[in-house]
Amino acid sequence: MERLREDATCSICLDVLNDPVSIECSHNFCRGCLAAHWSGVSAWASQCPECRAPCSRDRMIPDTRLRALVEKITEPLREEMEPQGPGAQPELGHPVQLVRLDEEGDLILDEEALNRCLEQGAVGAAPVCLVSIIGEQRRGKSFLMNYLLRRLQRQNQERMALGGFECRAGTATVTKGVCMWGQPLWVQAKGRKVAVFLVDTEGSLDLQRRMETSIKLSVFSILLSSYWIFNISSTFTRTEADYLEMFVHVAKEVGETCNLPPIQRLDLLVRDWQLSGAYGAKEGRGYLRDITRDLEDSAEQPLVLGALRARGTRCYLLPQPGSGFTKSRAGTPGDMDEDFRQCLQNYVTSVVRSAGTHVRTDRAGQVLTGAQLAARIKGVSRYLKTKCYDFSSPVKMAEAFAAMRQEKNSKAVEAARREYEQFVQELAGPWPPEYNLLPEGEA
Repeated sequence: MERLREDATCSICLDVLNDPVSIECSHNFCRGCLAAHWSGVSAWASQCPECRAPCSRDRMIPDTRLRALVEKITEPLREEMEPQGPGAQPELGHPVQLVRLDEEGDLILDEEALNRCLEQGAVGAAPVCLVSIIGEQRRGKSFLMNYLLRRLQRQNQERMALGGFECRAGTATVTKGVCMWGQPLWVQAKGRKVAVFLVDTEGSLDLQRRMETSIKLSVFSILLSSYWIFNISSTFTRTEADYLEMFVHVAKEVGETCNLPPIQRLDLLVRDWQLSGAYGAKEGRGYLRDITRDLEDSAEQPLVLGALRARGTRCYLLPQPGSGFTKSRAGTPGDMDEDFRQCLQNYVTSVVRSAGTHVRTDRAGQVLTGAQLAARIKGVSRYLKTKCYDFSSPVKMAEAFAAMRQEKNSKAVEAARREYEQFVQELAGPWPPEYNLLPEGEA
């Protein structure tokens, strides 16, 4: 079986082949991986990524024999990657609501659901990558999440509608609070198994919602993420800059309070790009330079500028999906325009390929397990619930987190004092009888 896996492994993503194709030199790759690789080189100088032989981009031939081999080994591979035995992660296979809004509009964490996702089975002791899509409501975040889900599950049904997280046409918000795909999607990275979770959050840019609810929703989104995809439409406007400014502000406060890096990985994903006919990561780098240049000139939003300049930030441009997809009731990948489908496939492939390297860490870079992350999330939730902190504005939020840190520090100092006193008592031991000066009966 191990030899078969080697034969069915893409040398670009180092994973089992997905939609395998052969090129003129007879080497095989995932269609998405090969297209993504070639998108970074000039159109007239395509070479095989493995042997460097010259080849034509229009000669990617589907390999049906290799596809059949992949299908034979995929099911045993999934069984091996998923936890087994007593206490193993249950086969949930559907979104689980972790954070919901109560009747008063406050956010409630379902600790039982969090335990099932992050603490049970092999996940509790494994590194975790949490991919979260943020941005304005009703901009196709759940659709993108379902496309990621299909790629992580190694599904290739182009004529089937995307399933998973609920998404539908219309203006009403679908996702309420924060949902996580209940079953971990295991990937191999750096010689270890990483549990990847997809996290879907309600759009935070809801003008009808209280600022306090938006900020608290951002807090949970930040805690439940190590890979952020900022989903925007057409261009990066002042509205997106204001939202990102608030989000980074919250991330910095959460990070300082919970010993987490504010932002580990940030993708600026621009949908329905129309300012030029070029798309993808290379063109996105140029647009990101334009955005940062404008922010430098205005000097009004330093937090946004810092986030977009960070090493872990990139920009990717997607075209419009086409009228066939938007008018389709089922909305299958096969209904998409070819350039959109290819760009989307390339982007999703790049996210999946790097997911295992973007695991949740603390500020010192130490990897957090699922159980360790769950403990921090529950700690913050209990603080928010019992102390009734004011989150009505970013300033009030900063004051609340400062009070939270002060209380945590006071408890840590008190615990250290008690531990020291106990240590001194144990070191001194009991008083010898000859030092007891009280008369017998009064001792």
